[in-house]
Amino acid sequence: MKNLLLFAIVLLPFFAHAQFDQWLPNRAMTDSSHQNRNAFLIGQYYENILLWDQELDANTTQICYKNMNPNYVANSQIALYQPNVKLTNPVGIVFGSVTTPSEFLLMYQTNEGNGIDLKASFHQASGIFTTPVSLSAMPGDDIGLVTDGYNLAAWENTGKIYISQYNYLTNSFTLPHVVDSAEVHSPILTTNGLSYLKPNGDSTYVVTVSVWYNQNTWTISPASSQSVVGECSALASSGIFSFGNFGLQSKVGSNPTGLVFTDGWNFELAYMNSPNYNYTQPAIDQMTLITKSSAFPTILAFVSDSLTEKEIFAIAPTYEGLQNISLWPGKDENPKFFTTFPKGYSVAVNLFWESEREGFSTIYGSHYDYLFGGISENQKEQNILAKPCPFDKETSILFRATGVSQVRILDLQGRNVKNLLPHTDADGWFKAVWDGTNESGKRVAPGSYMVVAITGNGTESLIIVKK
Repeated sequence: MKNLLLFAIVLLPFFAHAQFDQWLPNRAMTDSSHQNRNAFLIGQYYENILLWDQELDANTTQICYKNMNPNYVANSQIALYQPNVKLTNPVGIVFGSVTTPSEFLLMYQTNEGNGIDLKASFHQASGIFTTPVSLSAMPGDDIGLVTDGYNLAAWENTGKIYISQYNYLTNSFTLPHVVDSAEVHSPILTTNGLSYLKPNGDSTYVVTVSVWYNQNTWTISPASSQSVVGECSALASSGIFSFGNFGLQSKVGSNPTGLVFTDGWNFELAYMNSPNYNYTQPAIDQMTLITKSSAFPTILAFVSDSLTEKEIFAIAPTYEGLQNISLWPGKDENPKFFTTFPKGYSVAVNLFWESEREGFSTIYGSHYDYLFGGISENQKEQNILAKPCPFDKETSILFRATGVSQVRILDLQGRNVKNLLPHTDADGWFKAVWDGTNESGKRVAPGSYMVVAITGNGTESLIIVKK
């Protein structure tokens, strides 16, 4: 808690000048002549790949993908297809360059066996998908597959939560490991670890554990839990940007379904419900929570049946309150958020959902951009740069500022990674070099980190990427 508070204080100047643009008009991501469902966006920087499943007939569902780079014109492509087999619910992990996700792992559900099993195929830089390998083929249905975006996968099967780790070098998974077998469900992987739901009479526990795999052994930390009133489902968080914020559905008796939110900052619960309407399918994005306040700060999108048909409602970026973002005759559901970093000074909040139009399900999307420092400031000459970025071995952080007294590298949980010593280079820039290690000299994991510098001009901040 202390680290989170420090994080907010240190970054206050960084976020105070942020500006939200309008939600862009929603547009179709897929065709409108199939049942397109279960969108998943992989990659965070510059280029992204959208995955989804597409039903061809009652017996066959294939997995499709497309490059979402606005400068890359390409039609949807088929990733995997088998006649009379349903391949569904794709998720992915990027292993190639963060600027071009040419290599990624595609994981999915398949009904090839007696139940629903899990498989994976690797997309090579050449554009070829490798022969699928098994992730899980246990008796019963393996469902609810999630990933941490790095190398972990978790899912549920007959009231148990399983976890496995992917090995890039061998293109294989560890054997499924049982984390909890006490009638649990709805796993998610976040910054804090693995979380899932455990029924407890007329209430539900949100359980969180940390998991490690080392030398062929799994280590599971003691569980922490939070009790929520009602029969809960649809656990959601913002994944790697979650600081303990969750959203979930709660059904109490014969009342309409409502939503419950846990505030990771204060560890408090907030409820949203109606005596007449159902609120379901919460979706959360964490990055905006630091800058925006509302009655329910951990929810950004959900489904409501308060109108003629189900509609997607979201917290609008430009004013307090809710906005109907789907605005189309027909059922809209399954909202999902994916955060991307198209530039070093901006965050794009992407929202995808499924819209029933003329008898088919089309994946639609919208997004808005969150600019650090505001539009006007980012159109000026940047006062902080990182070259190269993304980087592998080391990056030089340059400041066009006076009196740079302190340079810190933080992870996205606000924890200090390393303090750097700045000096003046030959061109008059203040310069600090980071070799990708922490204070102990150990190399840190690939991912996003934040540079925070105290200068004579104020606080300068930048997100950098280690490959």
